[in-house]
Amino acid sequence: MSGPTRAPTLADVATAAGVSLSTASLAFSGNKPVSAATRERVLAAAATLGYAGPNPLARNLRQGRSGVVGIAVGRLSTAFRDPAALPMLDAVSEVLESAGVGLLLMADGDEQSRLPLDAVIYDNCGRETWAAYDDLVARDVPLVVVEGPAWPGTTFIDVDHRAGSTALAEHLHQLGHRRAALLTLEASHPQREREAGIRAVFPDAHTIGACPSDHEAAQSIVAAYLDSAPDVTAVVCQSDVQAAAVVTEARRRGTRVPEDLSVAGFDGVPTPWLDLELTTVVQPIAEKGRATAEAALARVDGEDVADVLLPVALRVGESTGPARTG
Repeated sequence: MSGPTRAPTLADVATAAGVSLSTASLAFSGNKPVSAATRERVLAAAATLGYAGPNPLARNLRQGRSGVVGIAVGRLSTAFRDPAALPMLDAVSEVLESAGVGLLLMADGDEQSRLPLDAVIYDNCGRETWAAYDDLVARDVPLVVVEGPAWPGTTFIDVDHRAGSTALAEHLHQLGHRRAALLTLEASHPQREREAGIRAVFPDAHTIGACPSDHEAAQSIVAAYLDSAPDVTAVVCQSDVQAAAVVTEARRRGTRVPEDLSVAGFDGVPTPWLDLELTTVVQPIAEKGRATAEAALARVDGEDVADVLLPVALRVGESTGPARTG
C-alpha cells in the first residue's frame, strides 16, 4: 500500500517549467516583470501538477504581515441592527477577500487591537474616543477612519452629510414647511454635519432628542415628543431607521404621513416594513466600503492615501408633502 501523496511545491513547478525558483515565484506574485511566455509556461506546469499557488499566510509572514485587517464597529449587539452597516461591511470584506486579506470584527473592548493586525478600520459611528488609538499609533499600525473623527495620521473616508441634509431641508422648505423638528443620532461627526445642514435652512428647528439608529429607541423618543402636541409639520431624522419609527408612531396615533406630518431620513437603505418610500438622502454605502478597504490596503503597502469625500443624493419619496395649513 503506498503512502500519502506529497503535495506539489513551487520548486516542483519551477523544475517542470524549466525556470529558477525565483522566476516561478515572480510569475505568481507579479511583483516584477516576467515575460508572458514564461508566466504561461509556469502556470501551465502548475496546472499540470495541481499546484494552487504560494501559501498566502507564509508569504505574509515573510513580509512581516499577518494578512488580517481589523474593523472596529463598536457594540456588536447593535452594529448589525443598522441596515446601513451591513452593505458597508459586505463591500469591505469583498475588497479584502479579493486581495487575500482577512477581516477581523472588533467590538468595544480594545483587547483585539493588540493582535498583529496589518491595518485597522475605525467604523464606530463617529465616536471620538477610543482607548486603542494611542497604542495603534505607537505601533505604527495604519488607520482608516470612516465618518469621523479625523484623527491625526489617519485616512478619513466620509460622505457629504452637510450638503445632503441642506438639500433635504430645502426640499421641505419648498413644500411650505416652516416648523420642523429634528431627531438626531448620538453626538458624532455625522450628527453634527447633518444637523448643520438642516439648520442652514431651519435655524430654529425643534430638537426632539438623540438616539442610535434603532427603531424601538426612536419610536419611544418621538412618542414622548408627540405627547406634547408640538406644532410642527415636518420631522427630519438622521437615519432612515429613525424615520421609519416616526412614521410608525405617527400612524399609531392616527396622524397621516405626509398629509399631516412629513417625515424624512438619511442613508437610503431599504425599509420594506413600510408601505411607502421614504424621502431621504442616499449615501453610497457600498462605494464607501470599497473606498475604505482600498485605502487600508494601500496604507499597508506604505502608500500615501488622500482623504475621501463621497457625494450623496436627495431621493424624494412618499413620506413628504406640502405643509398642512392651520
